[in-house]
Amino acid sequence: MTDGAEIPETIVFDAEPLIAYFCNEPGSDTVETYVDAVEGAADGYISAINLAEIHYLVRAIDGAERADAVVDVLEESGIRRVDTEQTWPPAADFKFRYAPALGDAFALGTAAHVDGMLLVGADDGYDGVTDVPITRFRTESA
Repeated sequence: MTDGAEIPETIVFDAEPLIAYFCNEPGSDTVETYVDAVEGAADGYISAINLAEIHYLVRAIDGAERADAVVDVLEESGIRRVDTEQTWPPAADFKFRYAPALGDAFALGTAAHVDGMLLVGADDGYDGVTDVPITRFRTESA
C-alpha cells in the first residue's frame, strides 16, 4: 500500500494477502489495515476458489486444525465468500483474455462482480489487467 492511499469501500482479497496475514509474512501489517477496514465500514469479499487456496496452503504449513480456524476467523471478520455461481462467467473471460492462474481469474471475476478493489501480492498473473482496480500489498514474494 502506498503512503496516503485511501482504503476503498469494497475490498476483494486474493489468497496471497491473507496467507501473508495469517502466516506473518512480509507485508502482513499492510494486509491487516485492509482486514481492519472490513471489520469497520468497508465491505470485504473473497472468492470461494481463493478461500479453498487459503485453506489448503495453511493446512500444508500449519495443519488442518489451523486451516479450519483461519476460515472461521475470515468469516467472523466480515469477509464474505462469493460462490462461483455468480463469478464463473467473468472469471472465464479474464482467464481467456489475460491467462492468469485460475484462482487469480476467480479473484478478478469476484472483484468485477462486486465492483471492488482487488488486493493482491507480487503475483505477476495480474500484470496488464486494467478492468478492475488492483492494489499490491507487496512487490516481492515472501
